[in-house]
Amino acid sequence: MSIRRLNRVPVVVLTGVENAGKTTLAKGLADALGWDCLLEAARTDEVVLRGQEDHAHLTTLLTQFDQQLRTLIQTAQRGVICDTGALVLDIWAEKLWEQSIDGARAVMLNADLHLLCHTLPRWEPDPLRTMPHLDDRLALQSEYHQRLVQSAQPFEVLHAAPPRERLDMALASIQQHLDA
Repeated sequence: MSIRRLNRVPVVVLTGVENAGKTTLAKGLADALGWDCLLEAARTDEVVLRGQEDHAHLTTLLTQFDQQLRTLIQTAQRGVICDTGALVLDIWAEKLWEQSIDGARAVMLNADLHLLCHTLPRWEPDPLRTMPHLDDRLALQSEYHQRLVQSAQPFEVLHAAPPRERLDMALASIQQHLDA
């Protein structure tokens, strides 16, 4: 199945649990491919950084992500790499408030390919990260995989690896889908 099946330009969304190297990988992919990069809004969101997010705020972040992505789909010249996406926000809401975000599954459909980034074994503290125990991250990672399988959307799994090796794996996965 071709990665270009939905959009004017290909859209690849990185997803997975915290401490998976999504931001580093997104920036590397955008540089290597010459694509636009949509960074994770939560990293700079004042409400999230203060730890005051609630279900309504995550819904707002989803709406902002959707609007920014739709704009990039229309303006990008080559493709779009998203450093996280709707699935992360939806699972976040489900874990904290036991409630999905309305519209999250529809926003997921904007992606032509999801890359599920496995968590890295070595913990790197970050203001947004709350799961220092590898077993906790691995359990949640399994849930991400299950949700992607259930979505029936194209996805590839990127196992934990050194940054250059992981970038090469991601580039190969994207190229495989571009060539399909």
